Amino acid sequence: MLQSMREGVKSPWVLVVIGLIVLSFVLTGAESLTFSGAQSGAAKVNDREISFNELQFAIEQQRRQLSEIYGDQLDPSLLDDDLLRPGVLNNLVDRALLEDYAIALGITASPEAVRRSIIGNPTFEVDGSFSADYYRDVLRSNGLSTDQYRAEQGNTDQLIKLESIIADADFITPVEAKAAIDVVVERRDVRFLVVPDTALSAASVIDDTAISAFYDANSGLFAQPERLRVEYIELNPAQYALPVDEAELEAQLVDALADYETKAQSEVAHILLIQEDDESDEAYAARIDEVGSRLAADEDFAAVAADASDDIGSSFVGGDLGFTDGSVFPDAMEDAIASLEVGGVSSPVMTDAGTHFILVKSRSAAEQVPDELLRAEITESLQTAQTQRDLLIAVDQLRDLVFSSTGLATAAEQLGLSVSTSQPFSRDEGEGLFVESSLRNAAFSEDVLIDGNNSDVIELSGSRFVALAVKERLPEGIKPLAEVRDGIEAQLVSEAKDRAMTKLVGEVNASLSAGETLESVSSAKGFEWRVELAATRQNVNLPSSVLQSAFSKRSTDTETVSAVRLDDESYALVQLARTQAGREDTMVGVERDALLREVSDVSASLLRQEFMADLKRRGDVVIR
Repeated sequence: MLQSMREGVKSPWVLVVIGLIVLSFVLTGAESLTFSGAQSGAAKVNDREISFNELQFAIEQQRRQLSEIYGDQLDPSLLDDDLLRPGVLNNLVDRALLEDYAIALGITASPEAVRRSIIGNPTFEVDGSFSADYYRDVLRSNGLSTDQYRAEQGNTDQLIKLESIIADADFITPVEAKAAIDVVVERRDVRFLVVPDTALSAASVIDDTAISAFYDANSGLFAQPERLRVEYIELNPAQYALPVDEAELEAQLVDALADYETKAQSEVAHILLIQEDDESDEAYAARIDEVGSRLAADEDFAAVAADASDDIGSSFVGGDLGFTDGSVFPDAMEDAIASLEVGGVSSPVMTDAGTHFILVKSRSAAEQVPDELLRAEITESLQTAQTQRDLLIAVDQLRDLVFSSTGLATAAEQLGLSVSTSQPFSRDEGEGLFVESSLRNAAFSEDVLIDGNNSDVIELSGSRFVALAVKERLPEGIKPLAEVRDGIEAQLVSEAKDRAMTKLVGEVNASLSAGETLESVSSAKGFEWRVELAATRQNVNLPSSVLQSAFSKRSTDTETVSAVRLDDESYALVQLARTQAGREDTMVGVERDALLREVSDVSASLLRQEFMADLKRRGDVVIR
C-alpha cells in the first residue's frame, strides 16, 4: 500500500487531516480513547470498536467546544445530536484508520516531540510562557488527565510522522506545471456594453391585472399551514434587577476584606523517587544518592526530573508542581519549602508518596485585593442572587396562577406584568420569541390548542420563562393577495427583464454576426462601451463578473456577447475580442512559485479525499 500511496499522494493534505482531527480531539476528546463498557456500537474500524459511549462523549465535547467558541450567537438547533453525529463519527473513523496505518508502518511516538508539543502549545501559556498549573487546569476542566492528554499527543505525533513519509511522494510534473502556467498567464482582450437597468424597465411594467392573474393561476405557491396567534407572559431577569441592599453590601465587604488577603505563594518543582516493590533498600538509597549528587553538581533540575522522576505527571514539565500557600502539600514538604530560598534545592524529603527533592522556583508576597474590586464582585453576586430569587418566586407564582385560571389576565394582574400578543406562527416556523420550537410545540399541543388550557411555564435560554394561551387559530389555506402582492410583482418584473435582456442579447449577436463592431452597436443603441486589452485572470481593472464571463468563453467565441449583472443598477454584455496564449517567460519567479503552490494545494485536497477513501476501501469499516 505504501507504493500505491507514493504513486498518488501529496503531503499537504495530511496537515489538513491532522488539523481537523486535532481540532476535534485536542482538549475535547482524548478521553474517548479510554472508554470501558460495551464494545459493540457505533462503528467498527478494522479490529477496533467505536462504542456508542465513545461517540456520545465526542459529540458532547464537540457541542461544548462549539458553545464556547460561538456563545449565544450559535443557533441551538446546530447542536442537535443528529446534526453533529455524522461529522463526529467520520472523524473517529478517519482517525482510527490513520492510526492503524501508522502502526502498520511501525511508526511510534517520540516522548520528546510530545513534550515539545505540549510546552509549545499557546493554549497552555500564561503571559507568553508555558504554565504547568494552567495546563493541568485546562485538562481538568475538560475531564482529562495528563496521561490521557499525553497519549493523545503521542497519537498525533504518529500522524505527523506518517505525513513526513507521504511527503516524499509529493511532486508536480513539468506537464502539469506548464498547463497551469499557460492557463493563468493567458491574456484576453475584452469588450463590454454597459446596459442600465432603466433600459429594461419599460418592458417590465407590471399592472394589477397581471399580478392577479398570476396569483389565480399559481395559488398552490401561496399555500400556508395552520397558524396560531397566542397571548403570552414572559418573565426574565431584567424585570427583577433591583439595587442591592447597601447595608448587606457593606457587611459582606467588611467580612471579605478580612478574609480575602492573598497569602504568599511559592512556585515549586520536585523530583519524586518511589521505591518499587522488588527494589531493595540499598538500590533505592543508591538512586536517591545519585539524584542528590547530580543536583549538587548543579545539573539542570528540569533535565534531572525528566530523566529520573517517578512522577509521570510532572516529570516532562521539569517537575513543576505549581504554587502553594503552605497548605497544599504534606507538612514535611511545606516545612522544606518554607526553609528554602528562591532557587534552592532541598535535601531528600520523605513523605508517604516517596522521597522528594524540592526546588523553589519563585515567591510572591501576600496581597490585599482592592476594595473597589471586592465591592464590584459582591454587588454583582448580591444582585444576581437577589434577581434569581425574585425571578424564581415569580415563576412559581405564575405556575400556580396559569394552572388555576382561564386565560392569562389574572396571572398578569397579580404579578404586575403585561400580556403580549404574538405574530402568527406555524408548527415549523415563527418569529421573535417563537423561533423557539418549545413554545410552538406547547401552543400546538392538545392540552393548549384543543382543550383551551393555559400552557405550563416553559423555560428558555437566558433564564427566560413563558406561559401562553391560544388567542386565535388561523386555518391552513391560501395567503391573501395583499400579503404576497409585492413578491409576485418582483418576480414578474424579474421575468420581464430577463425576457428583455434575452431579446437584447439576440439583437447584439445578430449585429456582430453581420460584421458590425461592438462600438457601432453601442452607438446605435445609446449604450456606453468599454475595453480592456491583454487582461489576465488576475486583472483588477475589470469587474469580477465581466472577467469571469470573458474567461469562461471558448477562445474562438468572438462574435457573441454574454449578459452578466454589473452592479445594482446595470448589466454588462461581454464580448471576447482576442486570446493570446500564455507564456511562462512572462511570469516572474515569485508569481510562478505562488502559482505552483496553489496548484499543489488544490491537488492535495483532492488527493486527501482519495487517500482516505482508499484507506476505507482497504480497511474493514462498518458503520452501524
